[in-house]
Amino acid sequence: MRRRDVLSTFAAAAAGFAWPARADHQAQADGPAMPAFFRIGTGGTAGVYFPLGSLIARVVAESHSAPDCPPPVPQPCGVPGLLAVAQTSNGSVSNVEAIQAGAIEAGLVQSDIAHGAFNATGIFAGKLNASRLRFLARLYPEAVHVVVRRNAGIRKIADLAGKRVSLDEPGSGTLAMARMLLAAHGLSESRLRPEYVKPDLAAPRLAAGQLDAFFFVGGWPVRSVADLAAAGHVDILPVQGEAAADLLQRNPFLSRGTIPAGMYTGVNAVETVTVSAQLLARADLADTLVEAVLRQIWSERGQTLIRAGHPRGADVALAKALEGRGIPLHSGAARFYRSVGMDPGPDAAAAR
Repeated sequence: MRRRDVLSTFAAAAAGFAWPARADHQAQADGPAMPAFFRIGTGGTAGVYFPLGSLIARVVAESHSAPDCPPPVPQPCGVPGLLAVAQTSNGSVSNVEAIQAGAIEAGLVQSDIAHGAFNATGIFAGKLNASRLRFLARLYPEAVHVVVRRNAGIRKIADLAGKRVSLDEPGSGTLAMARMLLAAHGLSESRLRPEYVKPDLAAPRLAAGQLDAFFFVGGWPVRSVADLAAAGHVDILPVQGEAAADLLQRNPFLSRGTIPAGMYTGVNAVETVTVSAQLLARADLADTLVEAVLRQIWSERGQTLIRAGHPRGADVALAKALEGRGIPLHSGAARFYRSVGMDPGPDAAAAR
């Protein structure tokens, strides 16, 4: 079975286990641990969301035998009674739709997609008002990658006109960002020869000369891009100049950023724009569950596993956990951050 099929089957089998959404918190604290299921929407396996989401699932799921559990052994670690799994998906847009629909408990989402979905603006105008979204934590910065074949004659974004360009699948945050970026440069999809496949499928097609470019938004280094760069196939276009400045001015959830030199073989530092990858959850999850999940993520064990498990894990830091928030904080998250001496902000009380 494919990885997605396995995870979907696991999700269906475990769907009967859930923490009560609005349960009595004292009863949860005093009573026995309740079985729970915590599904985390991620992205494609070639990006960062799936491996990082898998690390978060490992950190928060109850474990009785993990060798990294703190002494005394065999003391369990993770959230008591919690079954957690990272599910592949089409990305940020799919994740906010699934959270809103109650199909998953949490998901990794770009900051621009979170803001647009909650406020029904941008690509969500007239389509979706994801009022159930709540913020849990900022994880790491994500860079816009415009990956081009070296012999395709593409030196700037305007040169994409008439080229075979993959914009990622519908439901992805990359597709939404690609459309914003193209519009800022006066390009529409109709002026390209667009295709809509994930980067792990676009990369071999680009290497074979069947694509000229593809977009990807993610933390560096991206495995599919790194493999292409190591083979000498690609460059990464900068996102800079007046078009980028206008994009940043109109979209406060975007920031300037740089993909450092050396992240990809033969590619110098690249100026671009970034969003933040955020962990979001449903508003109706019990405060005690959310607080317990965050306590595990930001524990010494959790931070060690996340930092060791992926290069972007080094950017996952408690000190930056509340940065870039454009939607309300979950009230359970507000309780956690107050407990560690952080100010969750004035809107935390509106989390329900």
